[in-house]
Amino acid sequence: MRIRYLAAALGTAGAIGTTLFIGAPVASADGSVCNPGCEAAVDFKSYGEVFVVHDYASNGVGTIGQIDIKSGGVWYPYDDVINAKGYDAAPVTVNYEIAEGTAVRYRACQHNSTKGAFDCSGWHTDKA
Repeated sequence: MRIRYLAAALGTAGAIGTTLFIGAPVASADGSVCNPGCEAAVDFKSYGEVFVVHDYASNGVGTIGQIDIKSGGVWYPYDDVINAKGYDAAPVTVNYEIAEGTAVRYRACQHNSTKGAFDCSGWHTDKA
């Protein structure tokens, strides 16, 4: 399982970077992506760093949204958000605290305990 990596990757430098961005304008990079059949979809809203994972198919498998952050030119796994609630339930929403201006990428996949993530979309890149 991927883990939240921002604090470990950036350490004190991340805290200093956050301080420097206090007066910066609010980011406005919002996006959505779905897997090839659009059974799984994710939305990312940069204001508040809100990540939403949808399950759009009643097919017996869940969905997963994977989100990475970029630091020092390298992509680091940040979080996997699993939606195992099923088609009839509300999407799963997570509100992150990612430093303003940080590059993020995310994708949507179908998911089950046997295969893990499969049938994924391509990565979509935005900024927090």
